[in-house]
Amino acid sequence: MAEDERDRAPAPEGVGRFAHLPPEVDPAEVVIEIPAFEDDRPAPPPVPPAAAPELVAATQVAEASGGRRTIHRTQVRAGLLIAGVPIAGVVVVALLEILFGE
Repeated sequence: MAEDERDRAPAPEGVGRFAHLPPEVDPAEVVIEIPAFEDDRPAPPPVPPAAAPELVAATQVAEASGGRRTIHRTQVRAGLLIAGVPIAGVVVVALLEILFGE
């Protein structure tokens, strides 16, 4: 088939609109403008000059770790361990006395 015959032949349905590319793409049609927004988050406090970098790093880790919740969770675990072990020991001794006592 010659080139001019292809142009005259009817294209299958839906194919005709994809047969030719537009001659030129207008950049204004492609560019999307996004409005800028102001960052209203509070700025982090400035890092103090440090004689000991370990102290600054430890302070930053402590500030970022969650504060009261982390301390409270640690205190609860320590309290349960400190109180739970002696109470469990007393319960075991009491059960042994009841079962094997004279």
